[in-house]
Amino acid sequence: MDSTILDMEQEEIISYLNTYGNTRETDLVTYGVQRLGKSEDSMREVVDEMVLYGRLERIMHKELNPTVIYVKPGSMVSLELELQAMADSLGQGKATEREIEAVKEILAKAEIAAEERIKRKFRTKPRKQY
Repeated sequence: MDSTILDMEQEEIISYLNTYGNTRETDLVTYGVQRLGKSEDSMREVVDEMVLYGRLERIMHKELNPTVIYVKPGSMVSLELELQAMADSLGQGKATEREIEAVKEILAKAEIAAEERIKRKFRTKPRKQY
């Protein structure tokens, strides 16, 4: 999917968050299932993709047990525009397609690494019964 274009589901999610504010990720997935007719898995994929492209941000509420993940709107500026603005401010000229792809690859790897760390950190071990 093109990272610069929002599809219908993404527009609905942004509209929902603009109306109701920061929301539990589980509530956002439930909304997508009930209102958009998506499956839970496909809703999670849409949210993951939006996080990857910076359209959404995840916030971990660690004070709750178990930890709760909230979602808030992210940047609506595409990665390409952000990179171009940075290149312009540094006097580097136009960001090349190769540079943009390299940054996207770095971000994708960082997201995978972060998700793995989160899974390892919050993997619960059975407590010993005394």
